Amino acid sequence: MHEYPSFPITPYLSEIISDLKSSKGHTLILSAETAAGKSTVLPLALMDTFTEDENSLSGKILMTEPRRIAVLGVANRLAYLCNEEVGQSVGYKIHLENKTGQNTKLEVVTEAILVRMLQSDPFLEGYNVVVLDEFHERSVNTDMALAFLKETLEARDDLFVIIMSATMDMEKLKDYLGNNVSVKKVPGSSFPVEVIYDPKSSVEEAVLNELKIKTQGNDSRSILVFLPGISSIRKVEQNLKEVLPSDTELLILHSSITIDEQKKVLSPQACGTDRVILSSSIAETSLTVPGITSVIDSGLARVNRINTATGMTNLFTETETEFSAEQRKGRAGRVQKGRCIRLWNSIEPRIKNMSPEILRTDLSSLVLECSEHGITDLSKMDFLDKPNASSWNQALSLLKTLGLINTDGSITARGRASLTFALDPRLSGIVLSAGLKRFSQIKSLLIKYSQYAQSSKEIQNRFLNEIESRLSKCPDFSLDEKTLPSQLLILEGFPDRLARRISEPGDEKSIYQLASGRKGVLKNPVNNGPQWIVATDTMAGTSYATIFEYESIENSLVEEFLKNRLEKKTVCIFEDGKILKFENLCFGQLVIASKKLVSGKDDLLNAWINEVETKGFVALPVDDKIKKFILRVKFYRQNVKGESIADFESKLTYEVKEWLSPFMQGVSKLTPEILYNALYWYLEGSAVDEKVPELLILPNKTKAKVKYEVSGSDENMVIKPVIEIIIQRIFGCFTTPEICGKKVLLKLLSPASRPLQITEDLDNFWVTTWPDICKEMKGRYPKHNWDYRLVEQDT
Repeated sequence: MHEYPSFPITPYLSEIISDLKSSKGHTLILSAETAAGKSTVLPLALMDTFTEDENSLSGKILMTEPRRIAVLGVANRLAYLCNEEVGQSVGYKIHLENKTGQNTKLEVVTEAILVRMLQSDPFLEGYNVVVLDEFHERSVNTDMALAFLKETLEARDDLFVIIMSATMDMEKLKDYLGNNVSVKKVPGSSFPVEVIYDPKSSVEEAVLNELKIKTQGNDSRSILVFLPGISSIRKVEQNLKEVLPSDTELLILHSSITIDEQKKVLSPQACGTDRVILSSSIAETSLTVPGITSVIDSGLARVNRINTATGMTNLFTETETEFSAEQRKGRAGRVQKGRCIRLWNSIEPRIKNMSPEILRTDLSSLVLECSEHGITDLSKMDFLDKPNASSWNQALSLLKTLGLINTDGSITARGRASLTFALDPRLSGIVLSAGLKRFSQIKSLLIKYSQYAQSSKEIQNRFLNEIESRLSKCPDFSLDEKTLPSQLLILEGFPDRLARRISEPGDEKSIYQLASGRKGVLKNPVNNGPQWIVATDTMAGTSYATIFEYESIENSLVEEFLKNRLEKKTVCIFEDGKILKFENLCFGQLVIASKKLVSGKDDLLNAWINEVETKGFVALPVDDKIKKFILRVKFYRQNVKGESIADFESKLTYEVKEWLSPFMQGVSKLTPEILYNALYWYLEGSAVDEKVPELLILPNKTKAKVKYEVSGSDENMVIKPVIEIIIQRIFGCFTTPEICGKKVLLKLLSPASRPLQITEDLDNFWVTTWPDICKEMKGRYPKHNWDYRLVEQDT
């Protein structure tokens, strides 16, 4: 038996184990507050129960963490508590490294590793407990692992699952897993953290200011700085090196650093030495950095999002959510009172939480894994949050083009081979097409477009060696050199990104037509640039995609590649108000040759579909009525359904044929009225009207019009219900009205309709602010009623 350290969760260990064992569904949903010790103490209790008790089960335990660095941190901590080296009773598995042995009882793994394990052995033979830690982070692999585990639980009566996090939607999980699961909450323990808003200071200035403040009973400080990504981390690192005192330890925490660097960050600092750690969001929840006294939060995070209209996934720098801000703040209150410096204004709007990754990112890897699992139809897989059909279908299309799945969605031998590399399907396509004989030619491409682009040479070399080793064990899918010149191997991973220059040589912008249908412009314009490129790194944009990285391709090689890949398509377009019809010879949306046809009335729908797919949702005849309705739909989706609305118009663009077609039968013109009716039907207009009204009846029976106003960027949009009302019309109302649980912003006006006050806290307004305003109003409008407790009937 292990000796358990004293944490808030320690007194509850026997109850937790009992609840897990007695659960009819063999599943426990455990909510344990930050610093409760769930990742530290509970695994030890599970080891004692499930691997050492002769009267209990004797299988091993799997515990997942969302990131590789978190796996290392947890495994090393648990091994230390067992007074052992990692790899004995506690081990870990991450990409490129397996530190387990014959006597390993507890394996800490990434969620991606668990998915691979479930694919190779759906019954997880030899394991009796699976723990999904930090479940709230909800990566694609988290949701995939849970969906696969749900099937495994139905097939085994001796497997137990614990899903745990400091914050998660427990009711939603319980509904998904069934009422037979157990639910338990455990309190945590943290010290108070003083929050200071400092929008005027730079990160560097904030660090220097914090170093001047000494902690009680301690002569050193440990400052954790949250930055959005590695480029900003490196920039701040360089700036701080020039101004920090020589005895201050400056460290970096990011997935790209070496294991030795990671271990250094996770070890206690030397006594009397100040420490500054520059970190990405990796340190928010899944990793405990010891001794933090202050947190400096830039307020930014890097987020993956897919634009379903273009099929492009981009990593955006966005304003972090309210949840992330609280998690970051909590890092400063783990061991003592702390400080959190937020480099933004306290009234700056933020969304409450991020939507699950499965709803906002490329699904190619997920769809390929599902195909390997025997799932070829989205409706046949039970996910906690169902992915968007448009994203699923786009992934299917790409995987078919890459030759990884068949036309019926079943996986090919090439697809199975690609899964062994643990790479993005695009890179797997390049590796398989190159084969061992040309592997050396693609090494730089693999590094450039993999997750190891910013890693040390040591990690990059290990990555390449591992891929080459796995490739040597695969069937040979390499293409004959005569069939595909080595310069075109990049197209085996990015066939949809083949692009032809459509701007004239010497033009200010270098504009390209992509095979995916999007037009793109080079980030760094090149006069008389290449005629053909492969646009490997793009961002969707509005009018044009921005092409950040590309590989140029010789004309003769493109001609060779396009042989036997062209198809005929009938396309209708608008030109000067008329419909033109063509038969095009295409590769994707690249037109290689074209022949004009005679158009007819039935071609109106196809012309509009082409217009929308080419130019986006803005091409449609949208009036103010439609704009207001779409805002209400977004508010409904965000606050009732809990969905992301970042790519709302893009999804409508991708699905235009589905929702517009039924309303275009027999019409000669698309009007705003027809468009509104189509959208009202497709976007559940009646449900929106019920939950998100345009007219609200206040507690005093007054009717008030509601406007829905937008703040924040497209990726971080916040929609607020607003009522603009003369102050006397709200007399007799003592609580702020709400819509879908969100308080209405009240813009209170004088009898002359001039602004008086803006508030979301009406009951407090009457007590604190109203007396002063009332004095002024009585002087200006002495004949009006100013008793806010009464309703003025004649208004």
